[in-house]
Amino acid sequence: MAKNTVVKIDLILHATEDFKKIVEPLNDLFGIDEDEIKKHEVSGHFGNSILMLHIDLNKKRADQFTKKLVSLIPTDMLTELMENIEGRIFESSLYIRFSKQGLVRKILTFEEKDPIRIAIYRPTYVKKEIPETYRKLLNENNDKT
Repeated sequence: MAKNTVVKIDLILHATEDFKKIVEPLNDLFGIDEDEIKKHEVSGHFGNSILMLHIDLNKKRADQFTKKLVSLIPTDMLTELMENIEGRIFESSLYIRFSKQGLVRKILTFEEKDPIRIAIYRPTYVKKEIPETYRKLLNENNDKT
């Protein structure tokens, strides 16, 4: 696998959501420890507590995460992702959004509303090659083929 892969994971936890219920599956599924999660507490419109979580993974750690992530995506969803990959690329990064509720159940499902946002970046210097770079990344990490 090529080096210099970067993965950024962002999610928002509202006052009614339990931090531990998110940390546990992140650790169980991807080996992400609680101390790797940066927390930033903000106040919502009505004064409610909102916790913004951010995780940065680089190089080998990002490659390991990507391999595990792809292995957990159901085949039909992976096919859909690869067929529509151009719509998920912005500023040279591949963006995938998963359901927080699904993560708690340790099931990955696409979700656009209040999701876990994952951005995968791999340096590609020719703009028209970016979609194919991410298709290859998904394929080389796909143990289901």
